Amino acid sequence: MGSNRLGQRDRSPTASSLSQRVPYAAISLPGNAVTPKPTYRWQPTTAEVAERFGLLESQIVRFDHNTSPNDTAWAAGIVSPVARGLNEYPGASYLSLRRAAGNYVGIDEMNIVPGAGIDELILLVAKAFLRPESQATAVVPTYPLYEIATTQHGADFVPVEQTRLNMFPLDAFSEAAETSDVTWLCVPNNPTGERIDDEAIRRILRSAKGLVVLDAAYAEYAGDRWAAWVNHYPNLLVLHTLSKGFALAGIRVGFGVGNTATIGELDKVRPPGSIATLSQFLAEKALAEPQRMLRAVEGISKERARFTTALSDAGIAVLPSTTNFVLCHFGPHAGDLANLLLTEGLIVRSYPQEHQLHTFLRFTVRSSVDNDRLVAAIRRHS
Repeated sequence: MGSNRLGQRDRSPTASSLSQRVPYAAISLPGNAVTPKPTYRWQPTTAEVAERFGLLESQIVRFDHNTSPNDTAWAAGIVSPVARGLNEYPGASYLSLRRAAGNYVGIDEMNIVPGAGIDELILLVAKAFLRPESQATAVVPTYPLYEIATTQHGADFVPVEQTRLNMFPLDAFSEAAETSDVTWLCVPNNPTGERIDDEAIRRILRSAKGLVVLDAAYAEYAGDRWAAWVNHYPNLLVLHTLSKGFALAGIRVGFGVGNTATIGELDKVRPPGSIATLSQFLAEKALAEPQRMLRAVEGISKERARFTTALSDAGIAVLPSTTNFVLCHFGPHAGDLANLLLTEGLIVRSYPQEHQLHTFLRFTVRSSVDNDRLVAAIRRHS
């Protein structure tokens, strides 16, 4: 059966096809189909989905962005003084932000480079270290921006395919890293949620010819602290964000941790003022008061366990996760189910037919009420 267009329920898949009770460990992943030069796939906005299906924006739940369900009411009362000075540009050096980030991860501010989220930092790495004759590698499936950033600069992207879930191809990836100018490594991995062990990371660092970019977007959920490693591995750059554990996706702030030479190269290509004044202010406050984040992460991690059990009880194969999302196997009609959920205002992450994960859906861990609503909707359509 082909994919349904949104809203065409008369062609919805059968109950047996939507929820395939297959243990995740037994699921093999097909190779990626040959595709044109990659571009980023934008998701519809909350307002667009509400308007399309005649819903209120308050009825829309984003299970696709891997953002926090916790609001940021704490920030509302502290931005007024800063808001009076928005007629001026932010200071381009972001020295106070570097200092706050350094204090948070326990390293000198000279080892910090700021960016407008990890996304900007990924693009800066590609701009600084990749050329048309260069090579970059990553294990796929993973965050698509690595390949996009690589090919934007004319470099060759060498994907190392993970052919079986939760079986990281360490030998093949280490070999690819030996000839790569940039090695992209997402730990825990998005979208699979797996966390390879530290010894595997060390092996990749020892094997790599060039820079190893360790994307630690979900480090707060996994309890990872790699900043001190840059003192032992000069080819390591660790990327952090305030979008996930800190629940500040809307301010678009991230930072990289590396040796001073790497930081210097990134500063050469970093645009001035890409982080807004209000964003810088809120990021510094959040980094200085991590207890709020730690409480939120603990709560979301507990809800992830409960949510996983509820999905499993519904007959869904759920992969283990150390993040704020879970990846679930639904079989060949996963995209059809995603479309049906969308009509109810439940936006989940699906994958196109040519993708390795086209039989999977990824769900962000939201509040218990929202998560129960999603499970109930899946049961109805199964």
